[in-house]
Amino acid sequence: MENQETAAKNFYQNKQYAEAAKLYEALIKKNPKNEFFYIACANSYDLAGNKKKSMDLYRKALKINKNSLPALSNLATSYYEINDFKNAEKYCLKSLKIDSSNASSWVNLGNINYRNGNLYEALKDYLTASSVRKDYYIAEINIANTYYDLKKYKEAVIYARRALRLDSDSVMALSIIGNSFLELEQYDEALKAFSQALKLDSEDAWLFNSVSQVCQKKGEWEDALKAGWMAVEKSSDKDSHHINFGYLLYECSMENQCVSYEKYADKWLSEYHDNPIVLHMGNAVKNGLKLDRANDAYIKNIFDIFAEDFENVLDSLEYKAPEYVSEFMKEIYGDSPRHKMRILDAGCGTGLCGRFLKKYAAFWGLQGVDLSEKMLEIAKKKKVYDRLYNRELISFVREQKNKYDLIVSSDVFTYIGNLEILFRNLFDSLKKNGRLIFTVSENPEDENDYVLHASGRFLHGRNYVKNMLEKNGFRIEKFERKKLRNEGEKSVFGFVVSALKSNEKTPD
Repeated sequence: MENQETAAKNFYQNKQYAEAAKLYEALIKKNPKNEFFYIACANSYDLAGNKKKSMDLYRKALKINKNSLPALSNLATSYYEINDFKNAEKYCLKSLKIDSSNASSWVNLGNINYRNGNLYEALKDYLTASSVRKDYYIAEINIANTYYDLKKYKEAVIYARRALRLDSDSVMALSIIGNSFLELEQYDEALKAFSQALKLDSEDAWLFNSVSQVCQKKGEWEDALKAGWMAVEKSSDKDSHHINFGYLLYECSMENQCVSYEKYADKWLSEYHDNPIVLHMGNAVKNGLKLDRANDAYIKNIFDIFAEDFENVLDSLEYKAPEYVSEFMKEIYGDSPRHKMRILDAGCGTGLCGRFLKKYAAFWGLQGVDLSEKMLEIAKKKKVYDRLYNRELISFVREQKNKYDLIVSSDVFTYIGNLEILFRNLFDSLKKNGRLIFTVSENPEDENDYVLHASGRFLHGRNYVKNMLEKNGFRIEKFERKKLRNEGEKSVFGFVVSALKSNEKTPD
């Protein structure tokens, strides 16, 4: 038996986990009451990728010894890894009841709280793990990461450095240090940390992206472009890095001193000509094409990627469009409307307008449509919409003849240049005397046309919007110029419009 046990240990140490598991199973048959063999076999199956089998063996070990700390702790970890947080917490607490100094169980409990969004509870658990087990890298790095998420950047640096002392090759610790200094506006320190991380991992696209961000903050645009381009190349054509690079090109285009952005835009368009994000954002920066609208793949990808942070970003930009739409609604319908309507929130996103539209809607009367599935997932959680559709806007409203009393759209038409086809289909989808309320961004250069801005958004002239509405049968009620949001150091102005379906369309 000793030879068999030694062979099993050797297989395990050499990462031949399937072979180790078979030998431990043979040992279990000979020694059915040996707790260690069950745990060792479970560990082997776990590392071999058979989670179900490993968890079954941990439970069998607990039947032999209900106070087995390795079995309790490993079972808690396994439940956490399959996102069963309720059972993970149960086994963590059981192990801590037996041994309150079990650091790995405190980390597990912290991980559960972290995943559930209870950051302060998670931090408390990680700090406990650090106190009961000195020089515990996992605890220190998790503390640093949690402090960073809590926006306590100085504390994040302290604990990331503690983790780095325990593992001098920790790219994660260096990344936390770099990102914390970036938030603290200590750009030289941030660059130093990211550069050190890149020496350890020169293939990490996010590290290059972080270097690019620091260089942008320092006003070193050429270096920002070099690092941003490396992020694109290292990312294996990932959309998130294309989006970041597109915004970098846009920022560069706004800086008169930066002359290389067109060269990078040409290279980007040439090497990634099949990517819809590149096609739209590259041509927006160069303004090389007269595009009628942003392509669907670009819109879907960009909003899927930013869905989780979308509302926080808009808050930072002092975004006011939904607020203006709400004010129009109160002026037209009153604060406590008597007549309920069937309403479409066109391009509803995460549901910023849905929150105030609900009280104006009839029973089962508020619907939303959006191209981004991730945005709709967030909108659904608000529980204000009676139905949500994951569709492209124009094709959707084309199918909704004489259906809605009101269509509302906040900053959605900014991704459509030529408004004629859109307004034509919106007209058809409204009931008699139906109303359209929307916002668009202003084209300050030409009141009679639209233009694709370097940001990737379309800007519309005042007269152009009015002409398109009237041509397609709408009578304009209210047309106001407002500041919609900030963009960098500049204010973005646009129009808030209310129009009634009343006349016949002007013949083509």
